[in-house]
Amino acid sequence: MVTAGRYFVWFKTSIGEGTGVAEFLADGQLQGTDSTFSYNGTWNLSGGRLHAKLSAKRTTAGPPGVFGIDELDLTVTEYATDGDSVMCAGFAKQSPGLRMEVALTRVPDE
Repeated sequence: MVTAGRYFVWFKTSIGEGTGVAEFLADGQLQGTDSTFSYNGTWNLSGGRLHAKLSAKRTTAGPPGVFGIDELDLTVTEYATDGDSVMCAGFAKQSPGLRMEVALTRVPDE
């Protein structure tokens, strides 16, 4: 189950894959970055599972993003927990037929 804190994020579509870091804040906000995008949005738990809505925007020149576009609106939903990872599926409003796999792994608190 996702709780407030910092997570390593791995994500993949048929176009490509990447990694980043996301901060799930206690007030239901989330923010994150990877090598070329920044992410902002909200998250909550429904039925004990993560539901997040976020916007992604390219911030640095680089290879195509995993959806092939530079600004998008995402919905991400948890579907399983695998050891220390939370597995999710994501879809972009701008590319509804393209599924994104997401794995979140909690960064230990210091």
